[in-house]
Amino acid sequence: RPKSRTAARAAKGMNGSLKVRALEVRVAPDTEDTFDDTFWESLDGVVNALDNVQARMYVDSRCVWFAKPLLESGTLGTKANSQVVLPHKTQSYADSQDPPEESIPLCTLKHFPNAIEHTIEWSRDLFEQLFVEGPREVNAFLADPAALVAKAKSEGSGTSQLARLGAVKRALEQRS
Repeated sequence: RPKSRTAARAAKGMNGSLKVRALEVRVAPDTEDTFDDTFWESLDGVVNALDNVQARMYVDSRCVWFAKPLLESGTLGTKANSQVVLPHKTQSYADSQDPPEESIPLCTLKHFPNAIEHTIEWSRDLFEQLFVEGPREVNAFLADPAALVAKAKSEGSGTSQLARLGAVKRALEQRS
């Protein structure tokens, strides 16, 4: 599930009278047909968990322009960030410096790839899954089925465990 929907549902669970809208649209100058002046003026505040510095800078600039409070938060690998920005009281997100991004966030690759580097990384990941990890899993299953099933059960979420074993099953069915 997209993190915006999950966060919106959790927030509503904490406060049923909260008016929250989960959006799954890339925020940038080229999406101002969605995020126009009317959109920004209608907000009482902004809570975001964006996956890249460029998007964070854009939302911050709009919150500064429209004098909207911003709860900025995000993660990159094991690093986490949160910042409360209050108009005319605290520094904005852009006033502080984020460290440069060392890798492309997974949610950018899956949902909003917008640069050639994202396409290259996505294709590398897909190649790795199809031609390296997949065959390795099949070979491990052929060598010791019980060991692979036990290993799959102990790693990842239930969804990823089923996907992993399903991929092995499909590969074996295609061999026949």
